[in-house]
Amino acid sequence: MTVKYDNLTPLYDQVKRLILGDLKTGHRRSGTYLPSETELCEHYGVSRITLRRAVTELCAEGYLRRVHGKGTLVTEPKLKQTLVSLTGFTESLASLGHSVSYRVLEKGSHAPPEGVMERLQATADDDVVGIRRLLLVDGRPLTIEELYFLRSRYEKAIDPVMKGGSFNEALKTFYGEQPTAAERTINVDAPSPNECELLACPPSQPVYRIEKLVIGRRKSPISLSILVTPSNRVTYSISA
Repeated sequence: MTVKYDNLTPLYDQVKRLILGDLKTGHRRSGTYLPSETELCEHYGVSRITLRRAVTELCAEGYLRRVHGKGTLVTEPKLKQTLVSLTGFTESLASLGHSVSYRVLEKGSHAPPEGVMERLQATADDDVVGIRRLLLVDGRPLTIEELYFLRSRYEKAIDPVMKGGSFNEALKTFYGEQPTAAERTINVDAPSPNECELLACPPSQPVYRIEKLVIGRRKSPISLSILVTPSNRVTYSISA
């Protein structure tokens, strides 16, 4: 497909949009290299100067990366997440125009990992619900989440979450509950073989491990989440 010379849109911007369209439709996949400059110039009907400007901008935006001696690599731009935000994954990513869905991997009421009951301020008789799920953004795996909360407090949220819905949305719908604060710890670690398989990442790719305790209006814990995300897919900031 060639650019339109009678179009008011600059040629480099037209090329940029055409390449970006190929990336989003999967015509050019992440991890593969673009054809040579000569082939691309012929394909789009533009000069090297025009092509290089389009490619440079896509590199700056994280869609492409120049690799010395090899060419231009198709990459996945990092998603931006704010660590201090109280908005859930579903809401924050959907607000940016992304398609967000969950695939439930495991669920049950069982003895949770060490420290979970204490952090949720649970008693010995409390039933802790644990749901392990995979967050998919635009059809691609982004994060594995282990979500824990008390059945006695939020039992009505179990079914919607099991059907792939937002836990935050279920809290609002059934309990009029809204997070007022959150405590987080973040570490960088190597992924396990199971995490590599679910997240489609190599064993050499570091992952962020985040423990997130969400606090409600009554100053009591709502939930505890343990999140695992490849470090090359998200950028965390501390700005609100």
